[in-house]
Amino acid sequence: MKQGFRGAVLSEQSKIAAESPRADTPSADSLSAAGELVVHRPRKLAPPPAWQLSDIATLAGLAALVLPAWLLPERFWAPLWRALARIPVLTSWRAIRHTGRTIQAALGEPDRWRGEAIAREVKATVYEMRFQDLRAWRPGGWHPRMTLEGEEHLRRALEGGAGAILWLAPFVFNSGPTKIILHERGYAVSHLSSPQHGYSPTRLGVKFINRIRCSPEDRYLAQRIVFDRHAPATAMRRMMRALKAGEVVSIVAASTEGSELVKGPIFGGRLPVAVGAPRLAALTGAPLLPVFTVRDPKLGHRIIIEAPIAIPADRSTDGRVVAAAVEFLRRSEPWVRQYPGQWRAWSKWRPA
Repeated sequence: MKQGFRGAVLSEQSKIAAESPRADTPSADSLSAAGELVVHRPRKLAPPPAWQLSDIATLAGLAALVLPAWLLPERFWAPLWRALARIPVLTSWRAIRHTGRTIQAALGEPDRWRGEAIAREVKATVYEMRFQDLRAWRPGGWHPRMTLEGEEHLRRALEGGAGAILWLAPFVFNSGPTKIILHERGYAVSHLSSPQHGYSPTRLGVKFINRIRCSPEDRYLAQRIVFDRHAPATAMRRMMRALKAGEVVSIVAASTEGSELVKGPIFGGRLPVAVGAPRLAALTGAPLLPVFTVRDPKLGHRIIIEAPIAIPADRSTDGRVVAAAVEFLRRSEPWVRQYPGQWRAWSKWRPA
């Protein structure tokens, strides 16, 4: 992607006259306080498989869940999936133990059972999303109990005329509720999405199965910008047009797509974070706002928009995105500690 996403950035810089191309070369001031640099991985351009047996299993499982998802009151969903997550055929105990050890190390938990309990909770919430996806297809759709906190940060950001970038933390429930509540509040949101968003990375999955999740979400978006590994500049240009129109762009802080990453500090270890959002903010001047979407037992789904992350003007382009990623992870840590069973990034965390 070094010649893809970054190439798109450089081609657009001549229009905006924001940065010198030489600033993209890592230098001393691209070091963060944690000593991290932007790192690169090769683009995965090999075509995905046409289909896998897991696609058939996924479709069969979803078909079996349609009636329960449509008929069962939502208050029963979480307890049901917590119970089902204990069944070995649904959950690999080896995977639970492995993730549990990671969580135990990251949080400094003295009890390994606590780490495994959090790992099972993550698995349960991921499965519960299937109920959300299927309920959304019922007439009338799915409308969970939600609260939007920190909306004043978004309103203030949009007053600048350069649009706003929402950088979504990788919590399990960030997908549906965030889109729904922003749409209900009248915001036009362009969301950057991976083709694999949903259930399957295969060609069959991308074309058909993943629509089970994506189609209901699209009701609440101005547009879904699907990242193309073969033409990453296309997504870049569409996001820039949306920001130029004063609209909102949302990007999940994950490392599924993109070849430029920062392995930033969190919980005394490191987590890879794609740098597309802060690069876009540095290039366009759009405010970069972190968003944390969690489900609280008392409040329902909380969508929290925090104050913008400062993009330091006195550093190179790499230095800016490293600083932004470090700040994003610093702000993420208290939310993850409060809702550890809803964070999807445990499997990518590594000790320092």
